[in-house]
Amino acid sequence: MNENENDNAFEPLTQPTLSTDDTPTAITENSTVVSENTAIKPQKKELQFGGRKISRRALLIGASVAGLTVAGIAGGTMIAHDQSIIAPGASISPTVEANIAHLLRRVGFGGTQADIQYYGALGVTGAINQLVNYESVTDPIEAQLNSMSFDFTKFADLQRWWILRMLYTKRPLQEKMTLFWHGLLTSSAQKIGGPQNLPLLIKQNQFFRAHALDTFDNILLGITQDPAMMWWLDLRLSRKNNPNENYARELMELFTLGVSSGYTQDDVRAAAFALTGWMLRNGVSTYLPAQHNTATQTFLGQTGSFDYHDIIRIITAHPAAGPHLATRLFSFFVHPNPSADEIKPMVDAYYSSGHSVKAVIQAMLNSSAFFSAASYRARIKSPAEFVIGAIRQLELQTQGQGIGGVMTEMGQSLFAPVNVAGWPGDIESDAWMNTATWMARVNLLNTAANVPEFLSTDSGNILAYENMTNDIAKHNMKSSGDFINYYAQNFIDSPLSSDRLALLTQFLQSNPYPSLQQNITFADGTKTSWETARNTIYILLSGPEYQLN
Repeated sequence: MNENENDNAFEPLTQPTLSTDDTPTAITENSTVVSENTAIKPQKKELQFGGRKISRRALLIGASVAGLTVAGIAGGTMIAHDQSIIAPGASISPTVEANIAHLLRRVGFGGTQADIQYYGALGVTGAINQLVNYESVTDPIEAQLNSMSFDFTKFADLQRWWILRMLYTKRPLQEKMTLFWHGLLTSSAQKIGGPQNLPLLIKQNQFFRAHALDTFDNILLGITQDPAMMWWLDLRLSRKNNPNENYARELMELFTLGVSSGYTQDDVRAAAFALTGWMLRNGVSTYLPAQHNTATQTFLGQTGSFDYHDIIRIITAHPAAGPHLATRLFSFFVHPNPSADEIKPMVDAYYSSGHSVKAVIQAMLNSSAFFSAASYRARIKSPAEFVIGAIRQLELQTQGQGIGGVMTEMGQSLFAPVNVAGWPGDIESDAWMNTATWMARVNLLNTAANVPEFLSTDSGNILAYENMTNDIAKHNMKSSGDFINYYAQNFIDSPLSSDRLALLTQFLQSNPYPSLQQNITFADGTKTSWETARNTIYILLSGPEYQLN
């Protein structure tokens, strides 16, 4: 299949439609039959940027890369966990609005004002419940993607397929969990056996999505027999009397227990023997009992003739498994380096629920730590969070071409984590930012604001002239200051500092991009061009506040 330039554009996000029988469908054990070949390298760049160069003013308004860390720019504002239920259609308080905006940034990729109003009407507790119980939300994304043309032997099409899911899903937590599992239980296009095997990564991605909040046991059982994982960590090469230890080692060291849990090389060896029996046949994982080593092994203090079920059962019940998973989830969704007290509700939920990931997530979202000052704007956005969030909040319609390459320039190449440990930024978010990745971020915003070809249409986003002028009238923006504060509230959910507001106001009023046709006039008599107004929003989003999740 080839890309179809006439594919229908995705509609802007709207509130979810509820259904009781629209549940995720688990993937089958069958997969595309592919042959083995040499590994490929991910595509590095797909889109040449046009438009204006980044201005000195924009960079001055932003922060120097050296100082762009959470510690350097986080405000530390306390968010009160307001659990009140608000009648649909009623206005929501600033406290609830801030809570919902924070919640949507963390469990998904940020929300539009319509999203915030919709979830705000449910109250924080109601919003959490709907976001976690996403099976009740009808999501047309599968049908939309099936109507398009993708060639899954092309790396760029793999990325574009997933990017469109993240952009237009009605189940943000399901997609965010898929990203989490991809960064923890890693596999990569760099070691898959050639382009013809790239569809195996789609199969793995669908597995993560279908089992995103399943028990940890079921997720690990599935990933153990996943063809892409068997390529990545060499389980396909393991034999009855000559086991390969790569998967067994990373299963404990990185995926489940951590290096400080006390496992030994003998445990790695025992697990490797117990995990024998899995083979790849024409790209399909197959368990052959005759190829499984049945010798008695001692693994993590238990002795027996073990198979892969036993290894997963022993690991998930281990005292280190709950804290390890809770710490990784907390670091990804809340803030780095959580204390034992902060993850305790999650650890308790893990063991009391039979290792349910859903229970762990619910405990995290309902904890005081999630809405604390320590977590508010406490993580630098990952490239996925930044790119997907900006496009969603700007309500852009796009077919996704080139976005995967942009994210790669920002340091996150989907389907190609940097190594078996995943992306360091998932644990310590400061790792996402350096000089090159910062420039890639502001270049993307510049393109979105100034290059019409980036969009399928220029009529369905807030940067369009008609939409912007309608917003100005609807929200009674009487001055340039009102204009800036309105969009600052939309994108940053907090007012700008007085010096930042003064600089942006000066830029807007100086009107460096005059227009003879599309001008904006405020009630106080201030006039500016539409292009200047668009660039004002670009500069606002280029500032350090918007880099924080």
